[in-house]
Amino acid sequence: MIRPAAPADHAAIARICLLTGDRGADATGVHGDDALLADVYALPYLAGPGGFALVWERGGEALGYVLGTSDTAAFQGWFVADWWPRIGPGHVARNTAGRELIAQAADPGRTLIPQLADYPAHLHIDLLPEAQGRGAGRALIEAACALLGERGVPGVHLVAERANAGAQAFYPRVGFRAVGWDDATVTFARRLA
Repeated sequence: MIRPAAPADHAAIARICLLTGDRGADATGVHGDDALLADVYALPYLAGPGGFALVWERGGEALGYVLGTSDTAAFQGWFVADWWPRIGPGHVARNTAGRELIAQAADPGRTLIPQLADYPAHLHIDLLPEAQGRGAGRALIEAACALLGERGVPGVHLVAERANAGAQAFYPRVGFRAVGWDDATVTFARRLA
């Protein structure tokens, strides 16, 4: 079942983010601060401008989510001016991966892509293994695209690591196409209107 995330889901969203944060695998210990990933890639969408979060649950337990914003530019401005100055100082860079993620979070252009006018929304989707292969990913993507379409958003994008083979195969199957890439990532986008 898909439903809007509630405040009671915040801990589950942070947990899912951590358990899928290493190219779809468990990122526990990778950044030296296990709360860091969620504070960069998940929890801000529950508070920021244009933010949305939908969870996929089974038996009352959230096992996956799709979250993002309908206005990447406004969200990114809020993230670097408000969210990160409040949240970032609580994180300590204990290793190279943590230092790199903290530096990326502070980058004012981190989520801005050249095609932003055509694809102003962006999203993140993560599923625990027990939710994979059950249609949850496709259902979450379609629910997010419908929500963004109702908001009048013309397109949505996301960035996936090249090393995440599952993501690279999945996004084209749900209507996304590659619109940009570098050595480490591929930017996928989908028209909504």
